[in-house]
Amino acid sequence: MHQPEEIIKDRYRILKPLGKGGIATTYAAHDLDMGQEVAIKALSLRRLKDWKSLELFEREGRVLSQLNHPGIPNYLDYFQLDTDDDRRFYIVQEIAPGKSLQDWVESGWHPTELEVRDLAQQLLEILVYLHQISPPVIHRDIKPPNIIRQSEGKILLIDFGAVKDTYRHTMTSGSTLVGTYGYMAPEQFRGQAEPATDLYGLGATLLFLLTHKTPADFPEKRLKIDFRPSVNISPELGDWLERLLEPLVEDRFISAVEALAVLQSKKAISKVIKERVPERSANHHQLAGSRVFLKITPGKLEVKIPFLGWKLQSLSLIVIITILNVYLVAAVWLAAIQSLAILSFLFLLLGLEIKLLGNFLLNQFGRVSLEFDETQFYLTWNFLGIQRKIQGNIHHISSVQVFPTWLSIQNYPIITCALQMRFKTYRFGSGLTQTEREWIAMEIAAFLGKPHLIKR
Repeated sequence: MHQPEEIIKDRYRILKPLGKGGIATTYAAHDLDMGQEVAIKALSLRRLKDWKSLELFEREGRVLSQLNHPGIPNYLDYFQLDTDDDRRFYIVQEIAPGKSLQDWVESGWHPTELEVRDLAQQLLEILVYLHQISPPVIHRDIKPPNIIRQSEGKILLIDFGAVKDTYRHTMTSGSTLVGTYGYMAPEQFRGQAEPATDLYGLGATLLFLLTHKTPADFPEKRLKIDFRPSVNISPELGDWLERLLEPLVEDRFISAVEALAVLQSKKAISKVIKERVPERSANHHQLAGSRVFLKITPGKLEVKIPFLGWKLQSLSLIVIITILNVYLVAAVWLAAIQSLAILSFLFLLLGLEIKLLGNFLLNQFGRVSLEFDETQFYLTWNFLGIQRKIQGNIHHISSVQVFPTWLSIQNYPIITCALQMRFKTYRFGSGLTQTEREWIAMEIAAFLGKPHLIKR
């Protein structure tokens, strides 16, 4: 939007672009009134693809104006300018001198364990400050490009474009998926964020510094990043880092305060866990707004999907299939008079249609119960007195998936969860929202230690 030497608001002279993000461009500029260099983040209304981007930008400005910490560049100004064909919004901050951690690594920097500890301590002190604000400020995009390191080792956290200033769980339909793949905690894929979400981003960033590999490039074991063979660090730091990278938010440190205390005291992780208040024997997971019941106890996982109500679109598909079955019955009667071969074929087709309708009714409207223990799984569907029950060995499950079926209603494919085996696929949950399906698939996969795939 702007060229070097251009003057904005009769005050800020553009020097050079610093970077371009998903919705805005940041420039280095000279403040003619104050005689200092600043960073200006600019957003063009004309170039917006959706209004959510403007909401995020305004939220960033509002949150920055409330912050005061030596590890965060000071907020200076927020304004908008109108042109003949556009409206532009601007956030002005003190410029952060130094290079991003991404640039440090690309220039060949290999930090020592002591340097990694110092960097982690500084970042945790910033997160302690952010998370203790009421309501907590959650950055949601902790990653190497958003962390500036000065030559003497001081750390600054920048780019609050993904910031979340409300501490609550939300459904994806009412939130925006923000973050960077590889550095995003699993709950962010469900549109959720809480203070421990930033701890995952911190752990992923430290792993990048230690290995020069993005976290997404590491293999996984039971959905956890398997980084131990790739790092040469003390066991205590390895345990601490592993705690930051736990895929389940309740298995991470409960706060930045706790993570910082453990890092500074060098206490063993096992001792820290014993010092906590004992957890309930049953761990009940709940997604905001969902009626699905999920319960995890030692060695057992239960998922119960209730009857979710009649849906007009789904009923229209039932009518179509029923009409088709009526035509097939008529065709069978006519074929009985004419040809035995045609009759056999139509009977086969009618059987497939009836099975299709039955499975559709069970998946779309039935109550579904899933139970997993250490060796077996039980999957039960119930609908209007009709019951189907499957029992199998969990070792035969290759993955847990979410994918569209070949059926569609008004050009929208019916999407389902599935336990994928070598030769069989057991589907369930087509009446759920996409957020609920992805949540259930991830929880089951995490319990089983199997990969989970989401196809769109």
